[in-house]
Amino acid sequence: MKRYLSVVIAGSLNALTYSGQAYAQQDLTNEENITAIVEQQVAAYNKRDIDAFVATYHDDVEIHYFPGGIAYSGKEKLKKTYTQLFNRVTCLSAKISNREIQGRFVVDTEVIEFCLMRDGEEYKSNYKAIATYEVVDGLIKRVLFLKEK
Repeated sequence: MKRYLSVVIAGSLNALTYSGQAYAQQDLTNEENITAIVEQQVAAYNKRDIDAFVATYHDDVEIHYFPGGIAYSGKEKLKKTYTQLFNRVTCLSAKISNREIQGRFVVDTEVIEFCLMRDGEEYKSNYKAIATYEVVDGLIKRVLFLKEK
């Protein structure tokens, strides 16, 4: 009986250990998937590749600015807004200086650098922003931007 009990306990501990490892691996995989779509979005932004950029978003994406609230929603409006931005600047890059992941949310501190032509001269500027991305079903569903004035 003692031997039987030892086998049952050992088997239960092995099952718990295996399921705990599988759970941890699942969380890691989810975290990797969540950050991967945001990485793809940032790379497309930096290349000013509008089609690749828009492909990272849900059809009914919502873009919010704090404290103003929702700025717009929908992939078509997103494409129109960013097409205008990409065409207006001569250089553009987002560099991630910090990233936090919490469940389906990715919070990036970004330094945005851009160049504009004005009166035949190129002007370069930058600003710091915090972007919170909510990832649902492998795509960016909602973004909240906070930026310096």
